[in-house]
Amino acid sequence: MIWIYVIFALIIIASLAEIIFIIFKNRSKLAALNIESIPQEKENKVRNRIMIERLKRNSNSLVKIVNELLKPVFEVISEKLVNFNKQIQELETKVKPKPPLQQIDLHQEIADKLIKIEKYLAEDQYVKVEEECIDIISLDAKNTEAYRILAQMYWEQKDYKKSRQTYKYLIKLMEKESDKHILANTYVDLGEVYENEHKPKQAMTSYQRAVSLEPNNPRFLDLLLKISIILKNKKMALEAFNSLKNADPENQKLPEIEVEINGLPDIEPVEEQPTIEVIESETDSAEITEPENEAEIKSEKDQDVTNQQS
Repeated sequence: MIWIYVIFALIIIASLAEIIFIIFKNRSKLAALNIESIPQEKENKVRNRIMIERLKRNSNSLVKIVNELLKPVFEVISEKLVNFNKQIQELETKVKPKPPLQQIDLHQEIADKLIKIEKYLAEDQYVKVEEECIDIISLDAKNTEAYRILAQMYWEQKDYKKSRQTYKYLIKLMEKESDKHILANTYVDLGEVYENEHKPKQAMTSYQRAVSLEPNNPRFLDLLLKISIILKNKKMALEAFNSLKNADPENQKLPEIEVEINGLPDIEPVEEQPTIEVIESETDSAEITEPENEAEIKSEKDQDVTNQQS
């Protein structure tokens, strides 16, 4: 519909231009003659003046008509240009990178977010906890505290897959650090996730790694001992029992545990062909570069919000 107005307006403008061109062309020729001395020419001059004035009036009317016709076209075009310019400005605002924070400001912002997380955890506002953790990770991609909070939160929500993935990525980050105690506890947390996923072999591997970091930790030895008994691995159970006996000789449950171990079969557990779960335990660290990328976490977070509302 707009193009019809445009074509019609162009035709009118072209016609008007042609008329004006003819008028001015004839006026230049008449100006070269001395028509003041010829009565008939005087009469013609008056007639021409009247015609020119009439033509001017008609031209003004034509201009008004053209303006009225083109006005809606120009209004639509102008509105589209304004909207387009507004969209460009909004897009530039969105993609414009934020200025980098100073190191002190960065630490302060992360500290403020951790305080918010404690408040949200106390109120069981897990969606907000996840949002704040994601914000911290966007500021500091290697912030182990944010990953630990996420892993523990997923554990409490019984989302063991997310918890396992997050703990494994956390371990990858922490292996380069010197705090073996925190790393050993993280292996234990991962082992407990595996137990809830009914993967005792992977759990035993995690507990073994924790014990290798802290060989005299009674809690780690007790967990390794229990999982060894569940798997009927008498050799591993005896090793863990002896270590626990040395680390915690006052433990009142030692005689009872010893009887349970002696009741295990002496036959070594048969090595089974690798199952999908075992292969997963060996390659799980390579299955993700992060526990979840931010887009995936946000999409799943939106789904969680929908589930909670329903």
